[in-house]
Amino acid sequence: MNTQRGAESLRQLSSFVGQESVSSWRVIDQETVNQYAEVSGDGEGEWLHLDPERAAREAPYGGTIVPGFLQVANLTRLFGETVTGFTGIDANHALNYGFDRLRFVAPLPVGAPFRARIRVSEARPHNSGGVILKQDVVLEKEDGTPTLIGEWLFYVSERAFR
Repeated sequence: MNTQRGAESLRQLSSFVGQESVSSWRVIDQETVNQYAEVSGDGEGEWLHLDPERAAREAPYGGTIVPGFLQVANLTRLFGETVTGFTGIDANHALNYGFDRLRFVAPLPVGAPFRARIRVSEARPHNSGGVILKQDVVLEKEDGTPTLIGEWLFYVSERAFR
């Protein structure tokens, strides 16, 4: 369920705990995987990610799979379209604080539709006066199988509301 109301203060962020948002479906094609491997070095030389013909013959997944960190890289876009509770927050003061328990639990075949489920699970005070917002993140395939799960943290400062 997506929400359209925005927070106006740090205190209000706790009202989003328990809310879940779901993104639209996305697809990562082979060209994107190839470009990602070239830029990042992730998957470079790995036929499981870069050689569709060999992967179709030898891989247990029937073809190439999306590198895990390319899935992570897509979270920013998916987050932007799901967590509308951040409406009204200056994104320059809502900083990516990292991940807890990030896991790649199943392969994501290249070309397979996937989406994000993001649920705000905690808003706790930080000793600097801001708030750490924790979100449970799941990337899932069309059949509901998760490919990535984790806890994504953001630090939100009071300045985000000025």
